[in-house]
Amino acid sequence: MPSTEFSVAELHAIKAEFPFIADRVYLNFASVGPLPVRARRVVDRINDTLQRLDTNFDPETFAAVERCRTALASLVGGSRAGIGLLPNTSFGLNWAFAAFGLGPGDAVLITDHEFPALAYAALNLKEAGVEIVTVPVPGNGGLSPGQLEEELSRHPEVRVAAVSWVSFHNGYRHDLAGLARVAHRHGAYLLVDAIQGLGTRPLDAEAQGVDVLASAVHKWMVCPVGQAFVWCRPDLMKNLKSPWGGWLSVAWDIDFARLFDTDKVLPHGPRRAEVGTPSFAAVRALATVAEWIAELGCMRIMRHTESLLERLEAALDPDRFEVVSDRSPEHRSAIFCLRPRDGDVARLKGHLNKSRIICALREGAVRLSPHFPTQGSDIEQLVQSLHEFV
Repeated sequence: MPSTEFSVAELHAIKAEFPFIADRVYLNFASVGPLPVRARRVVDRINDTLQRLDTNFDPETFAAVERCRTALASLVGGSRAGIGLLPNTSFGLNWAFAAFGLGPGDAVLITDHEFPALAYAALNLKEAGVEIVTVPVPGNGGLSPGQLEEELSRHPEVRVAAVSWVSFHNGYRHDLAGLARVAHRHGAYLLVDAIQGLGTRPLDAEAQGVDVLASAVHKWMVCPVGQAFVWCRPDLMKNLKSPWGGWLSVAWDIDFARLFDTDKVLPHGPRRAEVGTPSFAAVRALATVAEWIAELGCMRIMRHTESLLERLEAALDPDRFEVVSDRSPEHRSAIFCLRPRDGDVARLKGHLNKSRIICALREGAVRLSPHFPTQGSDIEQLVQSLHEFV
């Protein structure tokens, strides 16, 4: 994997992949990532094929699925055998909660600052008699290993601690290794929603002790909406009981001439969650873009983004703006949240939008989320707009 910053030529090539945002400063990758040209070409090609039905598209689809598994495994630091492709993060989280086999007498721990995808997937378990332990965390922080230790000591019934790798509203990056060590010491699993960090920095989920990880790919992975995956630690695969199974959970080897055969072995783990026909376009796009991001290198992407955010932070007037995000090296991410000292956050967002700076308003702060297509000139324009805000 390359480990140096992007060259000028590389930055020009990356910029050419995103002509659709050339007339604005796009700092909203934490919401939806724009499709790069290479992904659009893949989508257009399969849609053309399906419209005319002039080729056999099954072999390419199955090949793309396997490419997805390989590329995603390299990005999360796990085994391709532990990858299952699903429509969105919520499917992955619900699959995980069901696979853990929770019931009356068990509990799940979440924080009071979780994104609704994880919060409601957990709250849904109450109908099955599962208790939900909700832990309060600071507005600019998240769940620490020390706090988890205290909570699990008080609640030995917790079987799953569930957390976002990066918090959507303040960019706080959790210490996954520390949380995993505490959870495992108390006999609990660690479930991670990785959507706000995947593709922005290196991750080795297996080495850090994560048990199950779920993520969609329409944000920082700049892929089509409607595609996600779930990853499971290899030594857990046989212990987790998949709640789903379907005709594409098993390997057909593209041989559909004998569909009455029901003697194929249903696999363990997330692979069994692939119950039916995937989105042909989304799978192909994900294979193409995940390979591209792996080639660019998540370490270089992280260094590029951190350099941009350091320039932004250095240019901010602390008397006028408050940085909401934890910018310490162990917790910072590609999400940078701020608000004006006068508290009128909505007015600041409106001002930035008038300057054609695309950002988001989240939980009382303006959320800025640059990524590898973001250029230094974009940050300069942002800083200028912030200076002009009155």
